[in-house]
Amino acid sequence: MTPLENLLSFPKGALRYPGRHEVVEAVYTADGAATPVVVKKVRLSGGRDRAAESLAVARALLARGVDTPEPLAAGRVGAEGWFVARRLEGAEQIRKWFLARDGAAGSGPALPYSFEEVASALARLARRLHESGVFFRDFTDGNVLVTRGDAGPRLWLVDLDRARVGETPVPAFRRWRDLARPGLNRRADLKFFLSKYFEPDPVPAAAAVAVPLLRRRIVLWDDLKAAARPWRK
Repeated sequence: MTPLENLLSFPKGALRYPGRHEVVEAVYTADGAATPVVVKKVRLSGGRDRAAESLAVARALLARGVDTPEPLAAGRVGAEGWFVARRLEGAEQIRKWFLARDGAAGSGPALPYSFEEVASALARLARRLHESGVFFRDFTDGNVLVTRGDAGPRLWLVDLDRARVGETPVPAFRRWRDLARPGLNRRADLKFFLSKYFEPDPVPAAAAVAVPLLRRRIVLWDDLKAAARPWRK
């Protein structure tokens, strides 16, 4: 079997994505076909192989009808696990809509969708995940990509290794933890998101209280980490 590293080429100037793990664009060549891909490299530690876990989660998501970039390979390269998935063309992180909503400096999203369209699609995605038994655990702005769809925005999940996949619907408190992760910092926006998640039913009183509290805790913790580690972007 050909070693994984021999199937990949990294063009000079290949785009690298910021984050706690190295993620870089590459070309994957197998069976005579060259495919543009993204490679996530994670150091092996604690007996865990996050690359293999990402591959398993990707396959489970696709089996449940949840979009994630096509998983192509996973393997060990030296002291790292490499996970290889097809690169999405024209994708944008969902955080662009949220930052624009908050009035943050920088370019807004290029895709022609409103905040309400994207937030509604995110709520439907979260509901589908939870009803199918997936507790994503890292349901953040950087891990949801948006592309053009036939009937509106199409959402894709990435950075999969923290997800937990079960066979029964996710319990309420775990759902709330996922729902508090996206960067919906305006009360009205979070309320809208929750209403779309629970529709056609009203938002349960417990969720209406718990999710904003969890969101505030996440923001505080992120602020503390940023202050303690100013060198990290």
